[in-house]
Amino acid sequence: MSILYTPLSEQDIFPPENEAYQVILHQHEKCPLKCAKTPDGKKQIMQILSTDPAHYMDPELQPGQWLDS
Repeated sequence: MSILYTPLSEQDIFPPENEAYQVILHQHEKCPLKCAKTPDGKKQIMQILSTDPAHYMDPELQPGQWLDS
């Protein structure tokens, strides 16, 4: 096991072998997000891509949350 010092997410370095989702960039209320889109159209937040600190404090925009839109 090794430690990687990088700003990239673990999924970017070690992508799942059988991806059951598509990675998309999504604009949610002026907040850019990297999301996983499932085959049934649902979007799950993977990463916040904003420079606004308020977006990181919003509990609805945390990685792992599902978007309604």
